Amino acid sequence: MTVQHRRSSLPLFAVALAVFAWGFGPLFVKGIDASAPTIVFWRVLIGTAIAVVFAYMVGGRITGRLLVIAFPAGVCFALSFMFGFESFQKTSIVNATLIPALQPVLILLFATRLMGERRSGTELAYAAVAFVGVVLVVAGASSDGASLEGNIFAVLNLLVFTAYFLLGKRARDGDVHSWSFLAAVFICALVVVVPWSLLTSHDLDAIHGTDWLLLLGLILLPGMVGHGLMTWAHHYVDVTVTSMMTLANPVVSIVGAWIIYEQDLTYEQLAGGVLVLVALGAILRRQRAERALAAEAALTGDLLDE
Repeated sequence: MTVQHRRSSLPLFAVALAVFAWGFGPLFVKGIDASAPTIVFWRVLIGTAIAVVFAYMVGGRITGRLLVIAFPAGVCFALSFMFGFESFQKTSIVNATLIPALQPVLILLFATRLMGERRSGTELAYAAVAFVGVVLVVAGASSDGASLEGNIFAVLNLLVFTAYFLLGKRARDGDVHSWSFLAAVFICALVVVVPWSLLTSHDLDAIHGTDWLLLLGLILLPGMVGHGLMTWAHHYVDVTVTSMMTLANPVVSIVGAWIIYEQDLTYEQLAGGVLVLVALGAILRRQRAERALAAEAALTGDLLDE
């Protein structure tokens, strides 16, 4: 069950910052001169070490029970990396981005039944407006290269990331330490990622020079900041709300590509981005108003819980 934090706006700010950090993922990946299995291998391997050290630094610990709890989420976490990279390689950027953007629809369906969450008609309307904005943003990219195989990978990515999201919410509702849980998820993801990378990668030694800096940025920003803050916020924010916030991911990525890689940004994409941000801002304002009425938080001894 979602509880209220004594600083009502902090969890919502954490969600917004996590989504912003996730938007940088494709930008880091684009700059790394290595295959997808190699990037995933080093991202999870180094990310696991950093996540475990950080968990202990903030008072957490890894136990056998926690690894059992985190194992399903860790497998989904790893599969999302794998399916996501495959979809971007084998179908159009439009399909590979829009299909996973349907995640809030699945979350609304399952969270209503499994967690009893309810969203108002106004919030659903804002979410629909935000999705239209995502369509405008992504539609400005090239639709060349679409394929059935790539679309299937995009659907699989949608399904496993939705499962990862719900499993993370359920774990945090059980009052597990967020940073310990994230570290356990990384550990469990290694079970899937290492064999896959060893079997499919031909260039595990291809990371050189500035690639290491970009890889570290990928691990720290989308990985530790993005997944870490989102995992922590799951205890305080309904999963239906956090999933709607992820609709801002493509906006961050495409604007970032325009700034960093000088890719074209059309007026249609710009209008779509504004639409997404305005709609999601309206949802956040409603959430903040509701949480301002709440009393004390149920604390788990976690970083940011005080």
